[in-house]
Amino acid sequence: MVASGVCRSDDHVVNGNFATPFPMIPGHEGAGIVESIGEGVTAVKPGDKVIPLFTPQCGKCKVCKHPGSNFCVKTLASLSMPRGTLQDGTTRFTCKGKSINHFLSTSTFTQYTVVDEISVVKIDAAAPLEKVCLIGCGFTTGYGSAIQVAKVTPGSTCAVFGLGAVGLSVVMGCKAAGAARIIGVDINKDKYAKAKQLGATECISPEDFKKPIHEVLKEMSGGGVDFSFEVIGRLDTMHTAQCLAHILSAKSTDRKPQGAAPQPRGTQAVPPHPDARTGDVRAHLKHVHVTTTTKSLTTARGYWSTQSLTDLSNSSLRTILLPLAAPNNDVMFFSGFKSKDSVPKLVTDFMAKKFSLDPLITHVLPFEKINEAFDLLRSGKRHLLPSPLQGHLKSRLDRSLPPRKVWWGILLISRYRFCVSRPIDPMIAQCSFQVIKCKAAVLWEIKKPFSIEEVEVAAPKAHEVRIKMVASGVCRSDDHVVSGNFATPLPVIAGHEAAGIVESIGEGVTAVKPGDKVIPLFTPQCGKCKVCKHPGSNFCVKNDLSMPRGTLQDGTTRFTCKGKSINHFLSTSSFSQYTVVDEISVAKIDAAAPLEKVCLIGCGFTTGYGSAIEVAKVTPGSTCAVFGLGGVGLSVVMGCKAAGAARIIGVDINKDKYAKAKQLGATECISPEDFKKPIHEVLKEMSGGGVDFSFEVVGRLDTMTEKLSILEKESTLAALESCQEAYGVSVIVGVPPDSKTLSLNPMLLLGGRTWTGAIFGGFKSKDSVPKLVTDFMAKKYSFDPLITHVLPFEKINEAFDLLRSGKR
Repeated sequence: MVASGVCRSDDHVVNGNFATPFPMIPGHEGAGIVESIGEGVTAVKPGDKVIPLFTPQCGKCKVCKHPGSNFCVKTLASLSMPRGTLQDGTTRFTCKGKSINHFLSTSTFTQYTVVDEISVVKIDAAAPLEKVCLIGCGFTTGYGSAIQVAKVTPGSTCAVFGLGAVGLSVVMGCKAAGAARIIGVDINKDKYAKAKQLGATECISPEDFKKPIHEVLKEMSGGGVDFSFEVIGRLDTMHTAQCLAHILSAKSTDRKPQGAAPQPRGTQAVPPHPDARTGDVRAHLKHVHVTTTTKSLTTARGYWSTQSLTDLSNSSLRTILLPLAAPNNDVMFFSGFKSKDSVPKLVTDFMAKKFSLDPLITHVLPFEKINEAFDLLRSGKRHLLPSPLQGHLKSRLDRSLPPRKVWWGILLISRYRFCVSRPIDPMIAQCSFQVIKCKAAVLWEIKKPFSIEEVEVAAPKAHEVRIKMVASGVCRSDDHVVSGNFATPLPVIAGHEAAGIVESIGEGVTAVKPGDKVIPLFTPQCGKCKVCKHPGSNFCVKNDLSMPRGTLQDGTTRFTCKGKSINHFLSTSSFSQYTVVDEISVAKIDAAAPLEKVCLIGCGFTTGYGSAIEVAKVTPGSTCAVFGLGGVGLSVVMGCKAAGAARIIGVDINKDKYAKAKQLGATECISPEDFKKPIHEVLKEMSGGGVDFSFEVVGRLDTMTEKLSILEKESTLAALESCQEAYGVSVIVGVPPDSKTLSLNPMLLLGGRTWTGAIFGGFKSKDSVPKLVTDFMAKKYSFDPLITHVLPFEKINEAFDLLRSGKR
């Protein structure tokens, strides 16, 4: 070994927050020269300059062959329970007659180390090892988070939480990708000059503002940045960065980016003299003499545990607040780079002066001062860099912000689907500019039945549309309003999944005319805001989901009953014979469409179908698991089948649903009650390591965690854990009641899983709803299997009883 960095993950070993066998030699961000090789090694030869890889690449496993993942199964085997050995299960270090364990297949805090062939890569012979060792973890983790994971786009706006070495590497990646604006966030203003030198356009400190930093950033960027990076490794800032992009966030600063593996943080070392090992947990590193034996260099083992993600003072990383309608939660080891393929290219780019590593080095220390390097790492101090000498440590330090918590999220879903179809014949004249009196289901108090009342519906104002409702579905989100688990102003007329006919229009309306068949949209599409113009989002800033006001866009209501204003629900309020919506919240559809069926496109079908087609982007030949086989779950099945999935596994405790699920495309159905082991383990066995795509369509924390709703068991993210841990995609379709949060071990995402969700199946509403209706008319799918009951409007409370009971 010629040079090695001291990383925060190494410090986690010292303080006991990273469970790994002792005694051991840590270190994983290094560079050196091959001294000798074992039988069969062809990738390198003695004398080659190399970088050891804590993320191996065997090139043969399913993960290595997958274009979207870099988390080789040789790593997966030891992720949960690090063994401290090479691939053959033994170590190459001994000290005082005792075996010494390896760390992350590398162990760079020694003059000589032994690694598996799949855990080393040859680099440019002219490369300065005391600098390119940073490519072994820290620089690559940060730079790749922008380039490889987030895929920052030209002209975009980025926010980087934390301006330590990895944060600065993120800044460099954002600049290289062509970002127009890069905002650095850190409480340590000494870092600003270097951040701006590397590409940050501006830097701010949360301590300079009275309001939460996410609100500041949203104001600065006109609604939210395009890309945010949490580079601190604290749960409060992870939540801030994940939620910032047009949703919400929280306040923090500087360490671990989302795409980070053992987040390199600290110092770089060139150990030419004594070797180091760790003894007892929390003990200082001690200098000892070690002897090594050489065996064949063929494969790699050793990875890090669930507690090495952040540098929180406590050793438990169990709680994260999940933003359910937020941007994708993309997290990957080594920023998604396939190590053996990418590291030599990154070194070549460095040699071509495409980037500099000098700004990332803050200290140079002799190897004997390794404990001092760790003290500097923990303190967050920064100093000028002395001239490099052979046998030195270079530290990359950072600080973190005070914690701040924010939660957000609701997704509209329903577990079962009921279509309430009724004839409507108001008893009042229907002049376009008169108030209409009609019947509506009014919810006066939570946990009370709907009351069928005579209400007055005012004429539409400018850019508004009054609709004669013909059919409406009863959705689980409506029931959340009744139970009080969806905070919305009362009294209210609920309902949001419907279809009807335009009765009259207000001034300036051009999208529809009286007599048009339409579907009201609980997810509007103004077509003008930053979100609507973004090709990857559908959550218009004019939605009434983030902070329900119970009004139309002008801040007033169109309903009155008994002299009292009645609130709207999600800009739709379909539990009324007539309703008024904003022009941006309605879509014209095929005049021949049967409204009593296509009303399902207003929420349930689109949410489920789109979760497979638009959000997960299910691929031909893939394996999918669908948790919950109600109306939305069946729609997910239909989407998976349409996308060409080869295997679709339905998961539900109600076996009465299996026949219909198989009719719609499920290849098999299972019940968690039929197995003694957790359902995610069953699915991993059935699919040979995990399904490609999983969908949580129940909307309860116990199913997002374990088993299904009636079982009420808390466990560890069954839907998420059932998908392939290196490249699987898990989609949250169902949503728990308001104010619920979920405990998550971030390690479940670091292997490369994607955990995501979207409102309305990710579809842009005004653009997509007419097309979905057209596809229905072309018989590309049927809605009959999704409708379990047809009831007259007066029996709306009975419909809700059926919804809650789960009867079909």
